[in-house]
Amino acid sequence: MNRNQSNFRISISIKSLFVGLTFFLFGACDSVSDKTGEKAVQTESSKSAKAEPEGESVSTGFPIFKNDLEAESFLKSYQPKGSSNKVVIESDYGEIVIELFANTPLHRKNFLYLVDRAYFNGTWFHRISAGHVVQAGNNDEQELVQLRRSIGDYRLKPEALEENYHQYGAVAMARSYSHNPEKKSDPFEFYICMGKKYSAGQLKAMEEEYQISLNSDQKRIYQEIGGSPHLDGQHTVFGKVIKGMEVLEEISKVETDEGEWPLENIVIKIRNYQDR
Repeated sequence: MNRNQSNFRISISIKSLFVGLTFFLFGACDSVSDKTGEKAVQTESSKSAKAEPEGESVSTGFPIFKNDLEAESFLKSYQPKGSSNKVVIESDYGEIVIELFANTPLHRKNFLYLVDRAYFNGTWFHRISAGHVVQAGNNDEQELVQLRRSIGDYRLKPEALEENYHQYGAVAMARSYSHNPEKKSDPFEFYICMGKKYSAGQLKAMEEEYQISLNSDQKRIYQEIGGSPHLDGQHTVFGKVIKGMEVLEEISKVETDEGEWPLENIVIKIRNYQDR
């Protein structure tokens, strides 16, 4: 399928696939422009008509989550294979080290579980929105659809929405904006915030535009460090980059199509920090 023929609208767009029978791949992020001209980070999850398998996957021995509560119960007691708070993203551009936050335990455990299951290996930095976000956890291969089915159908309840901010280098989960008033996260796709620095006047204008109130810490962060304040309270920020922002800066410069998918696939692998 020619990517340039795809209809992306994002902040994180959705990509339709036709592999064998028609499949709709989980959210590449269906985007909707926000009032500042930047794009909101949104994921739409679509499924084929085939029923999801139930019980335990014969091939992996892992459970297949049938709903949010089932996944949450499992993840709460899950013990990661290595470090409980750091992972390394590898690509041809270099390494990025992420520290996961203790105040988002469900998102942290989910991410580590997917790393242990090698879910991210072979996925891509599939959306590059210059000056906004770099998103990962998706590709356009049928095998990923099958892998997601073998993990299950679930979303994550939001965590620390009022505590963790979208500052430069923040790591957060994408989500669907449709029929999702609880702001539950998609479990598979994440993004790293690039953003920019704002003046006091720009932040005041943003508060009026969005009818939000930024506290003193937020104002200081977005003036001194930068980021995307309009995403605060909308997505769960569950970590931050502690090494490798220069790698992301290089990735953010690659050429993309009109849907913000890089013209050349940027394949990633994520490993536990102690597995390096």
